[in-house]
Amino acid sequence: AECMGCTIGGTTRIRIVLADTKVHIMGSYQNIRVARRAFSELIMGSPAAKVYNQLRGTMERIDSSF
Repeated sequence: AECMGCTIGGTTRIRIVLADTKVHIMGSYQNIRVARRAFSELIMGSPAAKVYNQLRGTMERIDSSF
């Protein structure tokens, strides 16, 4: 199974870099916002399947608007 961080990164087209004690998230402003929200939901205890389904729906709306 793929790690959830990799799944979020692939779905939102962001890059996650772990450097020392810092986590860097690189990508477009809108995609970073979506990814941060998904990570926050997971940290707060939401089920991974629910977060991923919301993430896919959000990214589909973003993609269709462009």
